[in-house]
Amino acid sequence: MTAAEVIQFLRLEPLPGEGGWYRETWRSANTCPHPAHGSIRPLGTTILYLLAKGECSRLHRLPGVEVYFHQGGASLEMLLLEEPDQPEGRRVILGPIGFPNALQQVVVPAGTVQGSRVLGDGDWSLVGTAMAPGFDFADWAQPDLTALVKRYSGWADLIRALG
Repeated sequence: MTAAEVIQFLRLEPLPGEGGWYRETWRSANTCPHPAHGSIRPLGTTILYLLAKGECSRLHRLPGVEVYFHQGGASLEMLLLEEPDQPEGRRVILGPIGFPNALQQVVVPAGTVQGSRVLGDGDWSLVGTAMAPGFDFADWAQPDLTALVKRYSGWADLIRALG
């Protein structure tokens, strides 16, 4: 299937601010105060998220944990910065079983700067994500890209590509 066919089949819509295509598939009816800021959020949310070749998930920060699950298509290259216990930042490959060095699940800790793009020659990558507490657009924040390039000069090209 092409990216356009997957987008249509799964009824995905453009994801504002971040880029790519998504559909929320679950939002808990139960709520809780978010530990990072106290605002009321659902206990959890899940989405399907697709990036087509040439698109990216722009670098952003969320105050809650986000877990990614590879669903299909090409592998996804992820850049994780300001992650606890990873002072140098890291590049992660989320992909199918058998793809070299690919993980099938990636946990992005709360507050980590993250961004991603389709790896290699693949036309699209489909992932699912789960957040707890749940996602709210008010929580999405774009980091200072100039400061990131200065702090993580070894990742400068990828930071610019995902900025």
